Amino acid sequence: MTTPFNIVINAKQAMPDGGTVFIACRNVFVDKAGALPLREGNYIAISIRDNGPGIPQEYMEKIFDPYFTTKQTGSGLGLATSFSIINKHNGHLTVACPAGGGALFTIYLPSSQRLVEEVSEQKRIIGGQGRVLVMDDEEVIRLVCGNLLNQLGYEAEFASTGEEAVELYENAARAGRPFDVVLMDLTIRGGMGGMECMKALSEIDPEVRAIVSSGYADAPIMANYREFGFRGIITKPYMIEDLGEIIHTVICRVQAG
Repeated sequence: MTTPFNIVINAKQAMPDGGTVFIACRNVFVDKAGALPLREGNYIAISIRDNGPGIPQEYMEKIFDPYFTTKQTGSGLGLATSFSIINKHNGHLTVACPAGGGALFTIYLPSSQRLVEEVSEQKRIIGGQGRVLVMDDEEVIRLVCGNLLNQLGYEAEFASTGEEAVELYENAARAGRPFDVVLMDLTIRGGMGGMECMKALSEIDPEVRAIVSSGYADAPIMANYREFGFRGIITKPYMIEDLGEIIHTVICRVQAG
């Protein structure tokens, strides 16, 4: 559910003085003769609308382009990533500015008539205790990851760049409240990424316990993470079971060693 969550975050940011986000879900039939670039068939349409100032017309054609952003601290990847994920699921994402104001995003995803098979065996959720520093430049990732960590029993703090992560790590150590694990994104646009951050943290603390996280599972660093000093890897998107398992494994390896 990261994609609609990302759009909701954008809607919230478009209303700094407060407002309402309207979310609706309905069944629709897409016709071949329609304007949507979709195969004819049944779809689920998820509409997310805010009552903010709307989107200027000159931005409408660029809004899903990678790195296009009107925010001073934005990466311009949130909507582009959402658009790509939805397309890969044979769906489509549209944007409009309704007459009543605000912005309206609609997610179309193919519906299925197949019954969902009951999963007979689920992975066990492994909780724990400790302090985790999360470094990621996407606000939605930080929010989701923080929520998962709290459910697992961990205390989380957040950094949007490697520079900020290094500062938080040093300050926590000086205050006598060091981090047990650092979970860091591999790629940070406009700032220090995971590899550079790992080098900096290793100079401060050779025993730093860091996990590299990325959506690029085939990246060389993901296959050879130990060579770069990381204790583990986790590929985005991940579930709470995956997050709990890797953090537990990294902490237990240290305790066993």
